[in-house]
Amino acid sequence: MSIRDWLQTLLPHGDAHSRNVPAGEPASRPVALDEAARGGPRATFEAGLAAYASKDHATAVECFNRTLEERHDDADAHNNLGMCHLELGRSEEAMDSFVLATHFRPQFPQACYNIALAADQLGDQGQVVASLERAIELKPEFAAAHSMLGYVLSHEVGEFERGVAHIRRALELDPSDPDVRCNYSAVLTQEGRAAEALAICSELLAVYPAMHEARLNRALAGLKLGRFAEAWPDYEARKLARGNYVPRALPLPEWQGEPLHNRKLLVYAEQGLGDQIMFASCLPDLLPQVETCVIECAPQVVPIFRRSFPAAMIESQEQGDAGLARLAQSAGLDYQVAIGSLPGHFRRKRSDFPQHTGYLQAEPARIEYWRHRLDALGPGLKIGISWSGGARSTRGASRSVRLAEWSPILAQPGCRFVSLQYGHAGSELQASAQQQRFGIHEWREAIESYAETAALVAALDLVISVQTALAHLTGALGKPAWVMLRGISEWRYLEHGETMPWYPSVRLLRQQQPGDWQAVIAQIARDLALLARR
Repeated sequence: MSIRDWLQTLLPHGDAHSRNVPAGEPASRPVALDEAARGGPRATFEAGLAAYASKDHATAVECFNRTLEERHDDADAHNNLGMCHLELGRSEEAMDSFVLATHFRPQFPQACYNIALAADQLGDQGQVVASLERAIELKPEFAAAHSMLGYVLSHEVGEFERGVAHIRRALELDPSDPDVRCNYSAVLTQEGRAAEALAICSELLAVYPAMHEARLNRALAGLKLGRFAEAWPDYEARKLARGNYVPRALPLPEWQGEPLHNRKLLVYAEQGLGDQIMFASCLPDLLPQVETCVIECAPQVVPIFRRSFPAAMIESQEQGDAGLARLAQSAGLDYQVAIGSLPGHFRRKRSDFPQHTGYLQAEPARIEYWRHRLDALGPGLKIGISWSGGARSTRGASRSVRLAEWSPILAQPGCRFVSLQYGHAGSELQASAQQQRFGIHEWREAIESYAETAALVAALDLVISVQTALAHLTGALGKPAWVMLRGISEWRYLEHGETMPWYPSVRLLRQQQPGDWQAVIAQIARDLALLARR
């Protein structure tokens, strides 16, 4: 029996997706080391288990090392020594111990699972997946391995369907396990069953209030349902749960809504470019309340933010924590707040979202420049398009629509199309021109600079896009956008409807059947024909 298995009989469950053994009360007082040693390797091993249970890692490590001096091929001792290293944050030493455990006992599913824990801390996703698959091969009913594999596949590798299958299998094997149920709640939200997900998370949090992953899952389900006042406090759990929030080491207290008169505030960046643009919609509410505001943002949008928020000091995210810490000291800042925490103060109900006409501003001279370039294309609507977005971890493939499928849209008379597709889209554009004879214009200089992208978007009549940061940029500029969504989309697009509260100028067109883009494309083509005629 491994120390992890043994502890599960004694300790309460920890946070969902936790890679460490949860803390708990010791099962018994650790046996004195010398006394245990006189009892032989087995007594020393048992002393190590007791020491670990009482969180006395130094004694536990010594006990397991002494056991291995007597029995170098003791797989349990190697495995449990690895768990000590893992708990202490020594990921490489933990990996070495787990690998030795599987060397001396090849049929050791728990050690394979623990290799995945260490690989996860080392950031080796390939090893995580391979080790969990091996653990399941050795022990098909291994619910924890199915659950963790499902989480990694669906959230981080981009193999959503395969990941969901493992999570469902884990639920069949152990329907009462809180970590498994937490993972299943995320599946429900992804399947458009946010109300069910919210109920499961609330049940879990009633018993395990420190289960941060469940709290974040409840937040995302609540936000998708438009329950903003309830959901934003839970959304703070993103700072403690596994995800794309990166903690910042800044020497400032966190702003909790205190009056900001005569105070200086730092708003620091988090998450992706689209998130920063969306959350920046709260800055017009914040800036009049604070004497001095420093706003950190992704380097791509620094020029746009400087033009749009002239009352604030805009800093690039590239300078990192050290640069911000120096700035905080030199500028005498009083508080810090993550940009994703601002909606909790300013967007607590649907009516709090302003009917704005654009809170970001492109450079007027560059807008005029692009208007002249667009006019030179000839008469008709000038429409920007983007057809691919997202990474594997964000299910980019299911969010993208191959350019070859856009024929009904591109064939509409009275329209001139411009590529706004980020990345290397030349081959698709060339194929579209050769095979379908649709001329799509592309100006790389407008794509390689986000400030130029903003100016070009501001000069266009319409943007048609899949889920990308471009959709956020267009909405933040107050320009019309038609956004093509999967049937089950992210929380920011809500559960249903054609509008999204963040951007009044954005129209949402959702799949009616999973994977069916043709109906969405046909709808856009019909509406575009009407618009072009008008």
